[in-house]
Amino acid sequence: MRVVSQEDLARVLGGLPGRPRMVAGGNFAAPRRALRILDAAVAEYRLFMLNAQTEMPEREGVDLETPFVGAGMRGRANLRYFPSRLSLVPNLLKDSLPPDVVIVQTSPPVGGTVSLGIEVNILPAAIEAVRARGGLVVAQINPRMPYTFGDAVLATDEVDLAIEDDEPLATPVPRPPGEVAHEIGERVARLVPRDATLQLGIGAIPDAVLSSLLDRRGLRVWSEMFSDGVLALEKAGALDTGTPITASFAFGSPELYAWADRNDRIRMLRTEKTNDPSLIARCPGWSR
Repeated sequence: MRVVSQEDLARVLGGLPGRPRMVAGGNFAAPRRALRILDAAVAEYRLFMLNAQTEMPEREGVDLETPFVGAGMRGRANLRYFPSRLSLVPNLLKDSLPPDVVIVQTSPPVGGTVSLGIEVNILPAAIEAVRARGGLVVAQINPRMPYTFGDAVLATDEVDLAIEDDEPLATPVPRPPGEVAHEIGERVARLVPRDATLQLGIGAIPDAVLSSLLDRRGLRVWSEMFSDGVLALEKAGALDTGTPITASFAFGSPELYAWADRNDRIRMLRTEKTNDPSLIARCPGWSR
């Protein structure tokens, strides 16, 4: 991994031939500084992200690509949507949509490694695909990115170029569940037994369900994602402390990010594992 200036990164990206495909971290871990450098340096490119939240370029020469439309891409005229189960997206990147550059946001290096932190998801597969083609892996190193374990850990020699940028991680706008969501959450929670394994989604209903489970004990989490509701379960003693919290990405409050940093209770895995139906089926007392 070679740390370069933002100007040097712009020169490298600006020298890429053709119309390169860029795969970048999505959700609330988008490498925003690196993406701004990319857009200023490259006239034509394709940008592949999952559930993009940050504002995306909408201009001639840029195609947005995703199988998971987020607020940053929704309604854009330059969006190309690829229907796919998330566990199969790595196959798209290997075969149909091969990347030329992968841009990720990571923790600072520790012992010859960096961590993808709160966004693992499809990124390990994207990095494998781009390295197989001789493409570039670019890291935006942010001291505020939590160092998480599992498939989040990446050897520094798998990264070609890095820039340093200290900026707060993005967080979702708090939207407390309303009366209807609370009622639904309480009804769903009554169906969840002790020692169940939870799979969580995004939105008011999952948050309301979690807030209604604080009195349970022995709960486990195997999920595509988690947010502050899982931290609340941990604080309440509702989770089985002998089972790791397993997910592929996370987002929430600064407190959640601080809790995730170097927390060996949390295991971040690639989406081929967290979203694999055969692995999910092995979880005891699975509830969704």
